[in-house]
This record gives sequence, structure tokens and C-alpha cells, in this order.
Amino acid sequence: MTNYLNKPVNSELDNFLTFLNIQYMKNTALIFLSISSPSIHSAQTQVLIETNLGDIPMTLFDSQAPQTVSNFLGYVTRGDYDNVIFHRLISGFVLQGGGYALTDPPETDLLQAITTQAPVQNEPGISSTRGTVAMAKLGGDPDSATSQWFVNLSDNSENLDVQNGGFTVFGEITDFTVVDDIESRPVINAGGSPLTTLPLVFATSLNDLERENFITINRISVIPEPSISALLSIVAGCALLRRRRTH
Repeated sequence: MTNYLNKPVNSELDNFLTFLNIQYMKNTALIFLSISSPSIHSAQTQVLIETNLGDIPMTLFDSQAPQTVSNFLGYVTRGDYDNVIFHRLISGFVLQGGGYALTDPPETDLLQAITTQAPVQNEPGISSTRGTVAMAKLGGDPDSATSQWFVNLSDNSENLDVQNGGFTVFGEITDFTVVDDIESRPVINAGGSPLTTLPLVFATSLNDLERENFITINRISVIPEPSISALLSIVAGCALLRRRRTH
């Protein structure tokens, strides 16, 4: 029998099948580990923040901040974060959203506060380092977080970890490309708190501000995990192609 791993690769098909062969071995090992190890099997929830400037992938810390993650996913499931804007940007500090949504034309007021649920109990413990996502809350009230959250744009642990009972970090941005883009955008004072540092897609005056100039979260969606049966089907398909090639 030909040992396919030692066979010279002479075509795009051979390259592809070599890739499948390697993936077959990797997937077999991963499935074995996922079945035999509960800690690997219980993966963290993955979500995708879809914005008008691109997508932001995020991992949630289900086990470390269970109440906060459940609260956040409740807003996601209800669609409360659809058309919500990033309303606060302080470069080198935080990017904040989850509080205000765009209205539909012909409303003259461009923004409206979203409906919030009961506050969630503070769950501090994870440091506010760059890329982590934490709940915003009222000053002097550690258990006042509802819908608003922020991305730490730098290591804010020295300040935020000891402030107001500590902040609940419940997730982490896994690709900073779009966040870095947003951080580079202009800001405007749109009429006082909480819009004193409102980020915009492009610079404009307050009088000329239009809906398309807000940095908007179109929606947040949960990325489903592949089931064990789906993974087994993929591995079986790879194995079949491998057998056909090596016999």
C-alpha cells in the first residue's frame, strides 16, 4: 500500500488531499479529547458583533461570569442590540455601546435609549486588560449594570479593577482589526453626557449629523458550536477521501 504522506505532491489535487489528510488526524485527536475531557467539551460561547465597519468576534466567559453572560445573551436573543451605536470612544481607554439605538426615519430624534432589564449582580475577578469586554454601571453602585458594555482599548486593570467594586469582565475580543479602525475615527460632542465623545464614521458637524454617520452595531449573533455528529461526519468524509487516494 502506498504511504500517501511520503508521496510527492504534484498537483493542486494532491495539495488539497494532503491538507485533508492532516486535518483528518487533527480532527480525530480533537474529537477524542472533546469526548474524553469535559473541560474541553464545554467550550465558551462565541458571538459576532456585526457593525457597519466590519465584524468583531468575541468570546464570552460563561463559567467566570455566568450571570453577566446570561444577561448579555438575553439582550442578544431579544434583538435589543440591533442598530445600537457605539456612543462613547476615549482613545487608549474604552469603546462603549449597548445603550442607544438608531431610530427609523422619519423620526427627527436620531437616537433612542434601548429598553433595559433588571440590573445584574457584579461579578468581578477578571482584570480589565486590553481586549477584554466589561459591563458599564453607575458610579457608587457595583450591582447596577444593565445593557451597556465597553471594550478596554488598553490595560485598564490598575484603575478599573479597584474602582466601584471592580468591573465585571465577561468577554474578550478575539480580533482587534475593526476595533482598531473604530478607535482611529473622529469623535464629536453631540450635546453633552453621555455623548461627549461620540465616534463617527467620518468627521462632520453636529448640525450635519445623519444616521449613516453613526458607528452602528447591525446585530450581535451567537456562533453555534458544531455538534459531535457533525464533526464525526467531517472526519468520516476526510477518511473516505484518504482511503480512495491511498488505495
